[in-house]
Parts: sequence; C-alpha cells; structure tokens
Amino acid sequence: MKPADITSLISCAEPVSAGERIFCQLTRPDVEANSYRSQYVARPLPVTGTGSATASGAAGEWTRLSHGWNDSALTITDDAFGFLRAARPKESPQLYIGATGAEARRLTDAPLGVSGFAFDPSGKRAVYLARTPEEGRYGTDEDISADAEAPRHITAASYLSDGLGYGGDRLTQLFSVDLTDPGMTAESLLGSDTLPESVQLTDHAEDVSDPQFSPAGQLSVVAGLEQPTGDVDLRSHLWLITDEGMERIDLGMHSAHAHTWLDEDRIAFIGVEHRQSVIDFVAALPGLFIHDRSTGQTTRITCDETIELEGIRPVIADGCAYVVLTVDGSQRAARIPLDAGTVSLADGELTLAEATGASGAESAPALLSPPELVVTGLCRHGEQLIVTAATVTSPGEVFAIDASGGLTQLSDFATSLVDEPLRVSTPQPVSATTPLGDVHGWVAIPHGEGPFPVILNIHGGPFSQYTEALFDETQVLTGAGYAVVYANPRGSNGRGRAWGQAVQGDMAAPAHADVLAILDAALAAHPQLDASRLGIQGGSYGGYLTAMVLNAEGRFAAGIVERGYLDPTTFIGTSDIGRFFSEEYSGRDPERIAAQSPMTDIEGNTTPTLVIHSERDFRCPLEQAQRYYAALQRAGTHTELLIFPGESHGLSRTGQPRHRVQRFEHMLNWWSTHLRT
Repeated sequence: MKPADITSLISCAEPVSAGERIFCQLTRPDVEANSYRSQYVARPLPVTGTGSATASGAAGEWTRLSHGWNDSALTITDDAFGFLRAARPKESPQLYIGATGAEARRLTDAPLGVSGFAFDPSGKRAVYLARTPEEGRYGTDEDISADAEAPRHITAASYLSDGLGYGGDRLTQLFSVDLTDPGMTAESLLGSDTLPESVQLTDHAEDVSDPQFSPAGQLSVVAGLEQPTGDVDLRSHLWLITDEGMERIDLGMHSAHAHTWLDEDRIAFIGVEHRQSVIDFVAALPGLFIHDRSTGQTTRITCDETIELEGIRPVIADGCAYVVLTVDGSQRAARIPLDAGTVSLADGELTLAEATGASGAESAPALLSPPELVVTGLCRHGEQLIVTAATVTSPGEVFAIDASGGLTQLSDFATSLVDEPLRVSTPQPVSATTPLGDVHGWVAIPHGEGPFPVILNIHGGPFSQYTEALFDETQVLTGAGYAVVYANPRGSNGRGRAWGQAVQGDMAAPAHADVLAILDAALAAHPQLDASRLGIQGGSYGGYLTAMVLNAEGRFAAGIVERGYLDPTTFIGTSDIGRFFSEEYSGRDPERIAAQSPMTDIEGNTTPTLVIHSERDFRCPLEQAQRYYAALQRAGTHTELLIFPGESHGLSRTGQPRHRVQRFEHMLNWWSTHLRT
C-alpha cells in the first residue's frame, strides 16, 4: 500500500434493517477534495428463520441509496426515515426527514450543525442535538470575526475538548421540530425553502447527548453533572425531559454513555462505574447496566473485572441485549441475557455467574462473531444478526449471523468498489510471557525474501488495543519494505481490569518490557527480519512509551514520537484531560511523576528522533512536542519537528486526507534515511 492509496480504504458502519432490506454507511477519504464522503447503500435480504442466510456478497446486489456529500445517522421507522446530511465539503450537517416512499426534506438550519436525532413514537415530531453558540461567537454576527470576539471568562476546571476547542460557549442542547407536513399551500408549491420552527428543550450547563424515547413517549438524554467549582466530575447520568425541564435519574457513581428503554420503568445502558472517586477512570470496564426507576436501583449485568463493552447502543430482542465486546485484540458481537444473572468472560467463553433465572440455549450468553471480525456495528434482521466489521483484508464489510451461528459475508466492498484491490501483508501472531500472563502481538512482513528492517509500533491509550484487522499504517510501512511488530502490552484494554491497571502509577516499565519482549520474539521466530536495523514509533501514549524506551535503550537506529504525552507536569494545565488523566495514571507525588516523565532522563536518548504533532491538538497539546524537541536539541540529539496545521489529536485516523498522505510520506522519508543500508 502506498500513502495515496488511503482513497481505497472504504469503511463500513451503521447497519440498519428495514423490511426486507439492510442498509449501511460507506465512507472513504477523498484526497482531491480533502474531505470524507459518506453515503448509504442497501441490498435485499429476506428475513430468515433458523436456517442460514443464503445471500451472497455480490456487488451488484448493493445499490446506492443516498447521494449527499456526507450522510450519517440513518434511522428508519414504519412511517418515516431520517438522516444527517452535509451537502458539501466542510459544511455542517443538518437534519433531513421524509415519509416512507417520499423525498426527504431539510428541517434544520443549525449554525454549527446537528449531531444526532430521534423520532418521537407519536410520529409528530423529532428531537435533535445541536451546539448553541453564544451570541457574537462562531459566526453568529457576521461583523465579528473570530479574532474580534469578546474574551472568554472561564471558571471551570475543564474548558477544552480535542477536535472542538472551547465548548462552554457552544454547548450541545436538545431541540424539537414538528414533523407535520405543511400541506398543499401556494407557498409550498412555489418551492419555499422555509424551515419549520425548532423549540429548544434543554438549557443544561453540560453537553446533552443520546436522546431516546420510551415506548410510551417519555424522552430521556445523557448529560454530565454540573461541574464543581475548580474541580472535575466525570460522571454522566440519565435525565428525563419534562415540561418543567430536565429531571435527573440519579445513577450514583455510575456514568451512562448509550441507553435504551426496556419498558416504562427499566432503562438499559452502556456505562462505567467510578469506584474510588468521581475521576476514577483507569481501566474502568464499560459494561451493561439496567436502572429500574421504580426502585432507584442500578444493576450491572456484565462482570466488572472481565467484560468490556464498546460504546455501541445495545440492540434489545427476545430478552437479550446484543452488544459488542472488546476482547483480546478483537471486537466481537455478543448476546447477553438481561434477567439471567451476571455474565462473565473466562477462557474465551461467556458464562453466567450468580445466575438468578433460567436461560435456554437460544438466550444463553454467547460470543456470536469470530475473532477475525472486528465488529463496528450491529442490528437485528428477523432472527439474524447483521454486523459491519473490519477484517485482515478490508476496512469494512457486512456479515449475517444466523440463529444457528452460521456466518455469511454479504459484501465485498474492498474489491468491488476500487480500481485495484490493495495488496496487503497478513499479520502473524507473536506472544511473550509477562507476570500477568502472555502478551499478544503480531508481526507483518513485506512480500519477498528480505532481510527487512523492522519497526516496532506502539498504540496509544494506554487503555486501547491493536487488532489484526487491516491497518493503513502497517500496510504503508510493509508496502515500503519494512516489517512491523506491534502488540497489546500491559495497560491495554481487551484483557480485563487487572491488565489495564498494570501501568497505573508506573506508566512505562511494564509496557516497556512487554513491547520489547514481543519484538525479540518476532526477531527470533522470523530470520528474514534484520535485527541490525530497528526503528520504533508510536502516537499519544505510544509516543510517550517510545520516548521512554529511547531514553533507556540504544538498540534503535531511529524513532518517531508522535502526538506524545511527553511532560506530565505541564500536561495538567494545558490538556483537555489534564486535570484527571495525569493524577490517575502518574499520581501526585512529584518524585514519582518525574520518574515516569520522558523529560527526566532525556540525555539518555542519543537516537535520531522525529517529533510529529498537530497544531490544534488539545489532548496532548503542541507545547508537549515543543518542549520535548527543545530538550532533545539541548541534549545534542539529532531531532526534527513536523507540525500539521489545523489538525487535532486524531490526525492519523480522521485528519484531512491530504495531511494523512503527507504524514505517511514524511514517515517513509524518515525511515528511508535511517533504516536503509
């Protein structure tokens, strides 16, 4: 894969079932327009019983459904459908809704765009989320430019958000819009573009998200608690929207992320529990909870030590929740019974602990998708489960899982929608022993005989993970002739709470040992790898760990430190998460913090180091890179600094397509300079 080949990375997400068709969103980078294009496609798929799905993945069975520049959040009811659309590049998305069989019409003109919506069960209105800019800011007054806005008077401890910037003066609130058709009026027949009036439903001091309706029409949202003066509270609770305003459903020390109503009293949600304090978040495993409004009790359905869920809203059917589990280098669809007891994960199987009710085979807890599928979305279609998932050869395909466990691939987007399929290097598993058990990783080796220079790549987080699904960074490096070694060391997610907490208070040492153990195991197992030409790179926490390894190791010919957590002391006052991340991971003791800082022993790094950062990174602010770069210069180490304008912390994943290509080009140039003989 070459850098410009990112245009062939067609991802697939948001599966939706309606009638005898399934829909999904396809997204691809457009380098020429320097933007992303997303549209929906659909295909027929008869609802089946217990038999296997018989549909194939033939490209001709998929048809394009939407034609906007960027369409998202498709929702279909019996009588209507809706979606968000940005009609042109860099335009804010607006809400479009239409009756079944009719053309969708635009219903909003939110100045900063719409971020989500839901239909009222009555069919008479929809509610939507939109940021509400203060008057005189963000273009609300054409005579006041951004540089001429009034000063921001800040009293909160947290006031920035990566990818957004300042948020307190443009909070996300909930609005309602009437769906009643205006009828056959003279104005409508002349093509009036007048939009229906929207009514603001909330005026909350924190962002509002995830609007949902109960079967009887009770409206609820997720929103943070008002922050204490000068401090941080990470909790987000459920709130009812009433005629009097917002009424909080007190979840105690729990936080809700995505929720759905089971009936008029019970609400299921994906969330976390803050055990020690309101900022306790390290390796807090997202789980499935049920809150009963009639008793005020919140019950956790999944084990808080072994099961970690993705933040995808659960699909409820037949007394079970269908969810996505993060598990040991993959993301797998799973079935969780709601009333049978606590579900645990052990030896790769879901089991019931402390069972409280009967559970038949058809409703027993189970992992439903194989580990080679990295599931990104799911829906039910009759008795089938439809999932979108990345694979080792594709960024996204659609699969059907029938009631008996049969798996059918329903698409071949990676080959049918590109001029030339990508030539990929298949990763091979590698493992090594740690005090908590084997650490798992992979090595991707270029085509050919070698010997190949080797790059050790380290993921961010640290509570994150690599999978074996197609990863553009790995494929660009192998396409240029470099073998890539990568792993999920202690501190990563997918292996339970203890594994994730292993770096708390000692952010580098355990993961340092693990990634080098995987590197050595890969070198020993594959003689075509050239141990005399080693590079190391990583982003975010991976940039931090790369810097710490380079301070202690002289075996690498060069390194790349990208968007790194590089100075814990200044991070606290500059990062959008600085007020809680540093304290929870590095602690508060100055000596312990210094021992975990890449700045402390930076004279030990004599390895040529490229520092890459984004100008508008508010997660690991630019000053982290600037201070690190200056310290390397003072130490006499060869270093270079590459700064991307206008980008946030997510440059490598969601940055402007041209910048993503340029990033790869600079990385390959760096490695060519330092690893080629």
